[in-house]
Amino acid sequence: MNFLAAKKWKKRLGAAGEKTAARMLTDAGYDVLLRNCRTPRGEIDIVARDGASLVFAEVKTLYRRWNSKRELRPVSGLRTAQKRRLLRAARSYIRDMGNPSILYRFDLIEIIYDFTGPREIRHWKNHFNAEPR
Repeated sequence: MNFLAAKKWKKRLGAAGEKTAARMLTDAGYDVLLRNCRTPRGEIDIVARDGASLVFAEVKTLYRRWNSKRELRPVSGLRTAQKRRLLRAARSYIRDMGNPSILYRFDLIEIIYDFTGPREIRHWKNHFNAEPR
């Protein structure tokens, strides 16, 4: 597989993961407000409302072959720099809303696919705080 084909496949896998995550949040009673929300400071995969709280969700997706011996987790791809970008994007989003006094949190949704579709979905509420180190 050449580089461009691999990049296109990875982008499609990520989009499928975000769609699955949005559906999972909706089924759990969340109001999904936006997907792929672009702000001047970065992109937020999913913006949702959980009761009175605003949720900024980062979705990490991985495809694992059925015979894979590796136990790599998608969550291992969430680095400190990405947390900072997500924090800046969320603050920009809140500023664009007029700085309301609203509770917000950062969730992580991890999805592992195999050849049959989503094999495992994990949702970590409040995965990291507003000041990632």
